[in-house]
Amino acid sequence: MRDIPADLSRLSDPGDPLSLFERLGEAFAGSSDYTTIPIATTDGDEWHLCLLQSLCSTQKLGYWLDAPADGVWSARLERYTGNELAEGSFLRCKQAICDGYAVICRQRSSSGLILDLAESRHRSVSTPITENVLQGPMNAFIESLDINTALIRQQIRSSRLNLWETVVGTDSLTRVAVFSYAGAVDPDLLVRLQAKIDRIRTDGVQDTGQLLRLLNADKRLTLFPLAVSTERPDRVSAELLAGKAAIMIDGSPFALIVPSVYTDFWHSPEDRYVNPYVTYFLLALRFLAMLINLFLPAMYVAITSVNVDVNRLEISLAAAASREGVPYPVFMETLLMLIVIDFVTEAGLRLPKTISSTVTMVGGVVLGQAIIQAHIVSHLLVIVVAITAITNFIVVDYQMGLVQRILKYFTVIGATVAGLLGIVFICACLIIYASCLESFGAPYLTSIWPRKKRPERNGASP
Repeated sequence: MRDIPADLSRLSDPGDPLSLFERLGEAFAGSSDYTTIPIATTDGDEWHLCLLQSLCSTQKLGYWLDAPADGVWSARLERYTGNELAEGSFLRCKQAICDGYAVICRQRSSSGLILDLAESRHRSVSTPITENVLQGPMNAFIESLDINTALIRQQIRSSRLNLWETVVGTDSLTRVAVFSYAGAVDPDLLVRLQAKIDRIRTDGVQDTGQLLRLLNADKRLTLFPLAVSTERPDRVSAELLAGKAAIMIDGSPFALIVPSVYTDFWHSPEDRYVNPYVTYFLLALRFLAMLINLFLPAMYVAITSVNVDVNRLEISLAAAASREGVPYPVFMETLLMLIVIDFVTEAGLRLPKTISSTVTMVGGVVLGQAIIQAHIVSHLLVIVVAITAITNFIVVDYQMGLVQRILKYFTVIGATVAGLLGIVFICACLIIYASCLESFGAPYLTSIWPRKKRPERNGASP
């Protein structure tokens, strides 16, 4: 049975004349799934089983209540041999019921027995949903922290895989776990990380993304993501062996890998499974796509409205011919098309899969053709925006893809104000801003994280 949080178990009951049974009834008076089942009567006092039907297992409950009706209470307790029991007062019993346990108490007693009848409500282990697996293990994390821990330990079968666990949230009491590999991880990183988690004060935590915001609450608002979020156990295990730490919470299928630098968001787990030369080629493609996504719309604005003299005469004439009849300036038509593409992208992500493809087809083909025929934008701009949208989908990490969608608006504004010089200025500002960031002690613009020397095994198995 999972231990009740220590701070609750140490609390003593206030002086209240009501019994445990009555106090539990008052505490859960507004819960329709709270039920009490009379199971025995001894010395004129009834014994009740108190539980939440939505959290307890009906199969386990039927097993406990199959004791002979004519047996004494001690004979009934023999049915629990081999299962963990705990005695608790009101506060501990109330929290145990909220966690899915059941409480046996007498009608006039001040304490009760806590039974493990909890039934975990979670989906089965399946393939990753947000990360396509081209090669490698096909399993993914789920919403159960215990199962996720087992998935990581199946990848790293070593006693040096350490797990530190605590509880966050005064109301949700969410379990938070920090995984590390002894000998590879920096001990100072673990100390800082555990101190940050212990300082969190909130009502509840539902996802690792929310936890990351709470961990960085003492810093200024950052645009770039400071931790890689993944649902793949193979990626987590590889990063643990590389000297990083992983944070998971009960109820979320995503793990946070810390520290994470800028280049980590452009690496895919499949890069470890293919030929190194293929990996370098794919990385080059991703960074080229990043540069095109950031600067191609801005370059179009700069060379067609500000720095027209840097083009060959033929290119300038072709750009001018494509904008014939367009009533808006270059900046307005570029901004309009970028916003429309973001509308289509967001609609394709949020709508159900059965109709998202139809919306994307209508928005990408029909709407684009109609805009061109209406002479609202130029033909060349449609090509530029289409290439920009394609390169945005090459980003491996979803969070970094969202940042890319925002940054291209800054470069377009810089190109509108000062042309190519404005693009260079915006690029320099982004580099300076990113160089000032740190991810749990690691500089954001470095790809080298110092790896600690592992201890010698001395011939012993891990």
